[in-house]
Amino acid sequence: MLLTNAFNIFELVIKISVVLSLLMTLSLLGALVFVRSRNATYRRHQTLLTTRWREIFRAAYAGEPIGDSFPAVARQDWFTVISLYIQFHNVRENDRPRRDEIHRQLGMLAERIGLADHATSLLQTGDDGDKILALDVLGQIRDARSIETARTLSEEKGPELSRAAAHYLLRIDPGFVGDFLQLLLLRDDWVASRVEMMLREVDSVILGFDMRGAIEGASEDTKPRLLDYVRFCPPATAHIICSNVLADSLDPETLAAALRSLAPLADERDHDTAVRFTCSGEPIVALSGLRVLRRCVRAEDRDLLVEMLSNPDYWIRLRAAEAVVQLLPTLEQVEEFAAGLSDRFSRDAIQQVLAEKAMSARRLQKPDRRETSSVEAAA
Repeated sequence: MLLTNAFNIFELVIKISVVLSLLMTLSLLGALVFVRSRNATYRRHQTLLTTRWREIFRAAYAGEPIGDSFPAVARQDWFTVISLYIQFHNVRENDRPRRDEIHRQLGMLAERIGLADHATSLLQTGDDGDKILALDVLGQIRDARSIETARTLSEEKGPELSRAAAHYLLRIDPGFVGDFLQLLLLRDDWVASRVEMMLREVDSVILGFDMRGAIEGASEDTKPRLLDYVRFCPPATAHIICSNVLADSLDPETLAAALRSLAPLADERDHDTAVRFTCSGEPIVALSGLRVLRRCVRAEDRDLLVEMLSNPDYWIRLRAAEAVVQLLPTLEQVEEFAAGLSDRFSRDAIQQVLAEKAMSARRLQKPDRRETSSVEAAA
């Protein structure tokens, strides 16, 4: 009797478990169908939204007529619309001559659809990604209502958000350049390529004036961070800044950074400076000194170059070899110079520079495949 009752209870438990498992399976299937259906609906909605607004922005970009009515945009869809606007605001290389006209047309369209209001709302209520996007578009359309918010965000710990806020302020307020350089001294987490993009938009004369003051007031350990961006200043100002640092500084990292920035601007007046630092006992300084010497090398530097070619440091040998190739006008003279060297590594450095030079020449002779493809497509 007891066994029968136990068996009945066990059977009942099994039946209940089966029913519960079936219900759970059906619930999961229903949830899966619902989620997939919702995602499919969302994708269709996004595709339709993107297609319609891309066509509107394309017409503005091309200077074509735009109708008076625009597709409705839900609050959650403005992120997509703003992203599309930013894409079209970044003018393609072939359309650079029309940039001002394109920006004017897109600016008029932005005003008609109230883009600034929605971007401001996104800045106030969105997450970090929303705020970065909003700051970008508000800077592009030069809407100055969020200056105080941007100043606060420029001091945030997050590198991308703080950088986007600083970029917005640079676009809105030309006088922010000095404050931006002070921020740059402190923010070693900002991506260099993004900083370069920002500085390209700044008036070089204003940047040069503020850069000179910022570097003069910076500490030795932070000067290199600014010296890497001196090339965005006017050449004359950049030359003065680098020369002043080389005259006053003793820190190897700072000297190397100043020499790197001076190298593209170097001429005959920098020859003595180049020789002095090439003879430095600090490898990083000697390497950067050779960068400058390469631009103003003279016949009297042959003995110095031979010495540098036997340096244990690979990069110093390579830079010295580049200076040799720059000094000697013909391939025969370079090969004769290399043959007279007793050190195998010195000869190898010169051969490597010659090989790279020949490869670059062949590359320039080849037609650009992108241009060829575009011509074929047009045909």
